[in-house]
Amino acid sequence: MRWVKKEEVEKQLGEILELMQQVEAKMDHVIDDFAKEQCGHQKTHIRKLEQQLDAVEQKMDEKTEQNVFVPSKLHFV
Repeated sequence: MRWVKKEEVEKQLGEILELMQQVEAKMDHVIDDFAKEQCGHQKTHIRKLEQQLDAVEQKMDEKTEQNVFVPSKLHFV
């Protein structure tokens, strides 16, 4: 069995803790970047859908205007 000094174990534990904190910080950064990227994609998709909806509404308005009956002014004598 090998004996190690308490200071060496504490040093290694400190290094492990530091590495774990670095990994956590990098993961937070990766997750944040991913979330921002997904949000950007969703916003782009929403804008496209809004444009499609606007186009459909415009076509519906045009069709409605074509189908509106406007009587001419008739003059009875």
